[in-house]
Amino acid sequence: MKLAFITATPQNAKLGSGTFVGNAHLIANLRSQHPTVDVFTPSQPTGLMGYMVERFRWNWGLDPRRFDNYDAVIGLDMDGYTIANRIKPPFIAYIHGIIADEAKFERGWVRVSLELMAKAERVSVHRANMAIATSDYSRTRLAHLYNYTKDIQIVPPPIDLQAWDAAVASISQEANARPTVLCVGVQYPRKNVATLIRATAILRNQIPDVEVRIASKGPEWDNLRRLTQELNLNQNVTFLGYLPYEKLVREYVRCHVFCLPSLQEGFGIVFAEAMATSKPIVASRSSSTPELIQHGVQGLLATPLDPEDLAHQLAEVLLSPEKSSALGKAGRVKVAEFDAPVIAQRFSQLLTKL
Repeated sequence: MKLAFITATPQNAKLGSGTFVGNAHLIANLRSQHPTVDVFTPSQPTGLMGYMVERFRWNWGLDPRRFDNYDAVIGLDMDGYTIANRIKPPFIAYIHGIIADEAKFERGWVRVSLELMAKAERVSVHRANMAIATSDYSRTRLAHLYNYTKDIQIVPPPIDLQAWDAAVASISQEANARPTVLCVGVQYPRKNVATLIRATAILRNQIPDVEVRIASKGPEWDNLRRLTQELNLNQNVTFLGYLPYEKLVREYVRCHVFCLPSLQEGFGIVFAEAMATSKPIVASRSSSTPELIQHGVQGLLATPLDPEDLAHQLAEVLLSPEKSSALGKAGRVKVAEFDAPVIAQRFSQLLTKL
């Protein structure tokens, strides 16, 4: 089959975050199964307002005739909504984060811009021949928020375990000397990193030399740094900023536990990365996270927005090497379900139903 992907998601891990990473792995593996897999994407302006305006402008400029020779067209999130019902091949709306679900955690201009994009995403879903979500949680939210009554398929974003394992193998397996918690995720309000910082202030009473290392940046960066200073945690919290791939993998390898207490995840590719590195996970019992992490099996789940419970779950892992090892090993078994060749095959099988 000849496939076309339409996406305005920034084509790098720094700005496109987990959505870009998962789609990049999917597309790379689909190319081993299909003769043609093309990606249509716009230039990437800086700033949220510039990005939103360019995204809409680019979508309105799409020419349906460019896709006449494809067997299927896949629009990621809202993209392709303007031509979804005007192209010859079938159109698939592949929805990752559900923009309307993300918008409820924002305020001001950011919320307004997300709500505008959510309207376009809703149109895309209703015009599509098939809708795909990344988790059961996302499927339920998509149906509710967009009043969508047709079947919704599930295809989680993949992780390339072969590439990940190769990167891990090139790094010294020695863990950090201090008990280390790694947090990775673009710092939007919904990622709830502030609760992790507050939990660190509690955890420090039990484990004085604990270190929380926070990778990536985002809109909450300055607020989180201020909170760290207010709680006198400069010796316990390290802000790493954006990291290149090799350095990010090194952080996974050298940490003792991974923690992202996010309140909203369509899937959570960073959890898969932690599992691939055999690391135990502590997260919030919210959104899609319990689908990926079973409490007491691959990790421990805390009550959302409860720093005391989060600190308790982190201490349970950090103070029990045996439990930590068991959780990490179970995660490594679980993540095989999301290996890129497996997910690409699952995606290809759905295309045969069109």
